[in-house]
Amino acid sequence: MPRPSPRDRLVAVAEAATEVFGRVGYRGTKTADVAAKAGMSTGSLFTYVASKEALFHLVFLHGFGLFSETIPELPVATPGPGQTIALIQQGLGRVRVTRIRAALGTDAPPDVAAELREIVEERYDLIERYRPLLAVIERCAVEMPDLEAAWFGTTRAGSFAELTSYLERRTAAGLLRPMPDAAVAARVVTESLSWFAWHRHDGRDSNLYPDDAARRTVIEFICAALVPEPRR
Repeated sequence: MPRPSPRDRLVAVAEAATEVFGRVGYRGTKTADVAAKAGMSTGSLFTYVASKEALFHLVFLHGFGLFSETIPELPVATPGPGQTIALIQQGLGRVRVTRIRAALGTDAPPDVAAELREIVEERYDLIERYRPLLAVIERCAVEMPDLEAAWFGTTRAGSFAELTSYLERRTAAGLLRPMPDAAVAARVVTESLSWFAWHRHDGRDSNLYPDDAARRTVIEFICAALVPEPRR
């Protein structure tokens, strides 16, 4: 069997670190545990990353696809102050959330049901795609004030605000079913998507819900709740 390439080994380290940081947080992560999960010794791990801080940085280099073609110089260097937070913010900023932003740019969609479905589908798919990184961010944010501010205070809050604005505008135009509070409705939508696209994978009974059935059902449920029945 051919020996894994340096790139393959670095990917294995990044994926092992993503799982461990996402499960036990930054302080709870031990480099020895990451090394064991990646199938190498702790000494070998440090030929790929210079420190635990570099290992955390590597999680986001890999998660945002920043060494998909070429790998960084090894070992990955310890980042300077604020560099990992900046990397996370830049990576999240490059995530393309096109459907809701297109919707917020128009006041008269030709088909609000199709518009809403596209928004909900895009959100589900993005949460599902980035769930390993989101798990790391949310688990480690409680230990890192800068990360907590960047995620909960900026990125996540901005996502809620966009969806709230969309619901308010389409409801005011009589296109969506009125809810007592648009911000709460936006939170219900997001948490429903997050549970099925992300958190259910961490549950002991996650295999009760096949991926395709979960996706189609939750999207249909949300759209049916918000789109009024056609007038007869």
